[in-house]
Amino acid sequence: MEEKAVRKLLHRRIKDITVSAEFRNFFITLLCLIAIIFYLGGKPNFNDYRVRERVDIKKLMSACIEVAEAGGKEVVRIRALHDIGERSKGQTREGANDPVTEGDMASHRVMFHGLKKAFPTLNIISEEHEPVDDNVPLPRLDLDGIREEVHILGGEIEADRLTIWIDPLDATQEYTENLTKFVTVMVGIAIDGRAIGGIIHKPFSNETIWSWKRQRNHLLNHLHILDEVELNRVYSDDEGPRVIVSRSHKGDVYKMVNKFKPPGIVTPAGGAGYKVWEVAAGHEDVYLHSSLIKKWDLCAGAAILNTLGGRMTNADGKDIDFANEWDFKHEGGIVAAKYDQPGYVAALKILATKD
Repeated sequence: MEEKAVRKLLHRRIKDITVSAEFRNFFITLLCLIAIIFYLGGKPNFNDYRVRERVDIKKLMSACIEVAEAGGKEVVRIRALHDIGERSKGQTREGANDPVTEGDMASHRVMFHGLKKAFPTLNIISEEHEPVDDNVPLPRLDLDGIREEVHILGGEIEADRLTIWIDPLDATQEYTENLTKFVTVMVGIAIDGRAIGGIIHKPFSNETIWSWKRQRNHLLNHLHILDEVELNRVYSDDEGPRVIVSRSHKGDVYKMVNKFKPPGIVTPAGGAGYKVWEVAAGHEDVYLHSSLIKKWDLCAGAAILNTLGGRMTNADGKDIDFANEWDFKHEGGIVAAKYDQPGYVAALKILATKD
C-alpha cells in the first residue's frame, strides 16, 4: 500500500514538470528563429567584445621621429661609402630606372623593424622589404626617453585605426647622383585613412619638420610664419604661380603649367618629401604630379599640409585614402598647395579642356 502511494506521488510530480504542448511549440519556434538569424547574419564575432588596444600618441610620435632620424643617419653613412650598393628594381611606366641602394635598405631596417618592435600590432607599411632584423635598437618609449618637443601632444588612439607609411629614402635616383639636397626620410600616420601625422627629415642637413593634427614642431612653425609675413620669397607681377614638379616623372605637367596666364614658373625637383617641404616653406605655390606615385611618398606631406590649412588631393579634388596596405599605388594626379588648393584644382580642370 505504501509502495502504491509512492508511485502515485511520483507520477503526479512528473506530470507537474512535463512540458506543455504550447511551451514545446514556442521553444521549437524560438530555436528556428535563432537558426535563421545565424544563417542570414553569420556567427557573432566575439572579437568585437574584446577591449581594443590603444596607443599613446605622445609615445608614437616620439618613436616615429626617432626612427626617421635614425634612418637618416644610415642614409648619410651609406652615401659616404665608395659603393652604395646600387641596383635596379626595374623601370617606371615612363621607362626611367627605379633604383634601390643599401642606403634605402639600411634606413628601412632601423625604421620598420624599430617601430615594429615598439608597436607590434600596428599596421606599418614600408617602401622596402627585408627579413626581420633582431639587432635593430628599440625606440625609447619610457617617460625619460620621450622627446620634449612632443609633450604638446596628448591622448590615445585605437591601434586598429592607425596605418603607418614609411619611406626610408625618398629621391633614391637623386641619392645615386649625389644630389643630396633632395633626399628625405618620411613617416606618415593615417587615422581611418586620413593623413593626420607627418614627419619629413632631411638627413644631409639634419633638419626635421613634423605635425600632428594642428600641432607642429618649432621648425615647421618658423617656416610657416616666415611665409605668412612674405619673407621667404619675392613676388613679381608678371609671373604666374610657382609650380614644383618631378625631375623624372614630368608627365603632362609642363604643358599644363604653360597654360597659366601669366605662365607658371616651373621648378623641377627630386623627391615628394622635398617638394612638400618647399610648398610648406612658401618657396613654391603648388606641387603638381600627373603619373603613378606610391602612398608612402605622400602620407607625411599630406598630413603636414593639412596642419598648415592646405590640402593634397588628386586632380579631381578628392582626398587620398591611406587606410589599406594593398592599395599602395596612387593614380589620378596630385595637386598639393598650402593656399587656395581648391582653386588650383578648378583651374587645372578648366585648362585641361583647352587645346
